[in-house]
Amino acid sequence: MTILALDTAGSMCAVALYDPHTQQILAEVSHDIGKGHAEVLLDYVAQCFETAKIARNTVSRVAVNIGPGSFTGVRVGVSAARGFGLALSCPVVGVSGFEALACEAQAVAQAQPVLIALSAYRGDIYAQGFAADGSPATNPVAGSETELLQVLEQLGADYALYGSAAQQLSAAEGRERKITGTSASASISTFAHLAAGRDAGIPPEPLYMRGPDVKPQTGFALPRLQSGNNGQKNQEHE
Repeated sequence: MTILALDTAGSMCAVALYDPHTQQILAEVSHDIGKGHAEVLLDYVAQCFETAKIARNTVSRVAVNIGPGSFTGVRVGVSAARGFGLALSCPVVGVSGFEALACEAQAVAQAQPVLIALSAYRGDIYAQGFAADGSPATNPVAGSETELLQVLEQLGADYALYGSAAQQLSAAEGRERKITGTSASASISTFAHLAAGRDAGIPPEPLYMRGPDVKPQTGFALPRLQSGNNGQKNQEHE
C-alpha cells in the first residue's frame, strides 16, 4: 500500500509517496515556487516515482491538501488528485491545512487545545480551533484581526496559538498566551499520515475561504455592430 500525497494550496508545491505501514516517506519533491503549480506538478510526481522505484499501480490512495490557500492552488491540487484517483482506480482523501497543522501542534504540545491561525490575503486571517483531543472545536473561519480576537475570547484562555498569524494575534490580544508554533503550512508527510487513517468517502471538495482574485467584469459591454444602414455608415467613416 502506497499513498500519493499532493499539496499545492500555498506557495509550496509538494509531492510525496508514503508507506503507511512503515510510516516512512519513500520519495518527496517539495519546492517553494510561489505560483505555477500546474506547470510542475506532474513532473514532481514523475520524479517521486523515479526516486522510489515503484510502479504507479502500487498506489492505493491519493491524499490532497484541500485548503485553505490560494484559490488557484487549491483548485489545481484537488483537481489533480481526483484525476490521479480515476487513473489509478483508488480513493482520494482530502485533508485540510488546519487539520494537518493541528496534528503537528499536538506533536509539539500534547493535549493542548489550539487555534490554528494563518495569515491570508488583504489582512484577513484564516483560523480553526481544535480541542485538546485534536477534534475540531470550531468551523473554519475567515475574518479580520478584531473578529479573530473575539473567537479567541470565546474559546478561552487555555487555547494556544499555532500558525503564521499566531504572533500577530498574540500581540493584538495583549496578554500572555502560549504560542506553540508559527508554521504557515504542514509537512507533506502529515497530510499523507492523516489520509492513511481515514475512511475514504466521497471525493474531496476544495476548502475555499474566499473567492478568486480575478473576476469577470460586470456592467461593461461593447456596443453591438448593427447591420444594414448602420453598417454601411460605419464603412463610410473608415
